[in-house]
Amino acid sequence: MPPPPKQSISGLRSIKRDFSSFLPSASQDSVISSSDPNAIPWTPTPPKQSKLSGAEQRLRDIEEALKGNLVSSEIALASSQTSRSTMLQKRPSSSQDPPAKRRQLPSSWNDPEPIQRSAYFSSSSTRTPVVNKTLTNNAPGRTAPISLSQEQQHILQLVREGQNIFYTGSAGTGKSVLLREIIAIMRAKHSRSPDAVAVTASTGIAACNIGGMTIHSFSGIGLGLESAEVLANKVRKNKKASARWARTQVLIIDEISMVEGELFDKIAHIGSILRKRPEPFGGIQVVVTGDFFQLPPVTKGQKATFAFEAEMWRKTIKKTFNLTQVFRQRDPEFVDMLNEMRFGKLTPGSIARFRSLARDIVYEDGLGATELFPLREDVERSNTARMRVIQGETRSFTALDGGTLTDETQREKMLNNFMAPKTLTLKIGAQVMLIKNIDDTLVNGSMGKIVKFIDPSASLEEDDIAYGGKPSSKNGKAGKKQSSGVMWPVVDFLQPGGGLRRVTVQPESWKVELPNGEVQVSRTQLPLILAWAMSIHKSQGQTLERVKVDLAKVFEKGQAYVALSRATCLDGLQVLHFDPARVNAHPKVVDWTRTLATVS
Repeated sequence: MPPPPKQSISGLRSIKRDFSSFLPSASQDSVISSSDPNAIPWTPTPPKQSKLSGAEQRLRDIEEALKGNLVSSEIALASSQTSRSTMLQKRPSSSQDPPAKRRQLPSSWNDPEPIQRSAYFSSSSTRTPVVNKTLTNNAPGRTAPISLSQEQQHILQLVREGQNIFYTGSAGTGKSVLLREIIAIMRAKHSRSPDAVAVTASTGIAACNIGGMTIHSFSGIGLGLESAEVLANKVRKNKKASARWARTQVLIIDEISMVEGELFDKIAHIGSILRKRPEPFGGIQVVVTGDFFQLPPVTKGQKATFAFEAEMWRKTIKKTFNLTQVFRQRDPEFVDMLNEMRFGKLTPGSIARFRSLARDIVYEDGLGATELFPLREDVERSNTARMRVIQGETRSFTALDGGTLTDETQREKMLNNFMAPKTLTLKIGAQVMLIKNIDDTLVNGSMGKIVKFIDPSASLEEDDIAYGGKPSSKNGKAGKKQSSGVMWPVVDFLQPGGGLRRVTVQPESWKVELPNGEVQVSRTQLPLILAWAMSIHKSQGQTLERVKVDLAKVFEKGQAYVALSRATCLDGLQVLHFDPARVNAHPKVVDWTRTLATVS
């Protein structure tokens, strides 16, 4: 017995597929027209239909699709290519509509899905916008849109492709900005494994600045004094550390200049042992950045070796780049002077110009320069003395600390790496610095002066609302509420283009987070510090509009360069006791840096 004939799934097996009778004509136009030029076209509501059979409903759907100038996917599947071509040719077109432009496809279909991204730039230099690269900023704060230069985009693309990269550059070339982009794009790439990207740095302060941990903490080696084999056995006994090594796919190391060469070799070997793979770091993708002309490795008595001298360096790092476009300094003369200082070879003209910066600078807005000291004791002494001179009530703000870490010694050490102090003492008239990015003009490094303290739950004055104070009512208007007894400082912040911006400052949070999301330590405090003085070590990575440096107190290679390169221009820089003999660079770093590639 022959099998029954196959039936059409569409339900149109008994209907001839001649769609020409359903095509719209001039007399069947669904849009009512008028000779009145002001008439508004409209489509009449179709009369209510009784329930149709399957075939009738299908015909109705086809008719409606054709009247709407649409070709549905169902029609396309049910019709042959010839029928579909015929329909498309008969579709009405409007002579008033411009011809559609051919769709431009992106340059690469491998780009990740765009995600909202923000960051801050202090430069007035021109940047080439990133094409189809809007990324997520995981750095703290609410910040302004970002774009990358051509050389930054090139490095970012290589990292996205999975290559092991080292990049460097003089102060102000956007190393930190590019690093935040790299962190964001790699986390997006490995979004299915939240702890696949390990963000680390050589010091606690640097780690906090990028929302990561120290390379010692990540690797689980403690001080790392033992051999790689002994340290590997130690890490195996630490479940969290061994799990990090197993799950990490990308390891990012910031401020590599302070990582000693021997330590780099040890960590690379430990990765090979734990992951049971012969490649350095056990095959993990490694992204390294920093400036070897800045602060060098800290060693006790023995001669230090740089990370680029390590045996595993060339086996690990396949491509190295030197960023050349400067964004922090706006004055070409100043850029040239800093580049000479970086290599430790100053021309007579630059020496004379630096010596001329010993003059006093008077700022009409009353905000003085931040003085940079090599020792923390000098910083505390200077800030305390200035606070003592100010008359008025003192207000203290105590931080709220949290986190899973229970070892008190290690906990305190990690908390001390935060810029935010445990106890912050302020007065009206105190000079302060913002230590967290808030938006495009309120950024880490913004200088200001406290003008008053207010209760945020009480009525806000008109100027507080106009200059960024948070209204107490949801409709954006100031409203009277019962006082909470909490008083927040109101600060007049200096703006990059000049002028002041008044803002009510409220607490923000900092944290040290493991790749799996566990928060080891956290601190919630006002994002302010006293800013008459600051240590050179903590200033590394900062951008300061007004800087004062006494080079007679500088004692370490790289300190003078780090301090002076914080300034954005010569007009805002005061240099005391300038001595060319104190401006020097390590010859190994000079020779090695000349071998680095640049992005053409």
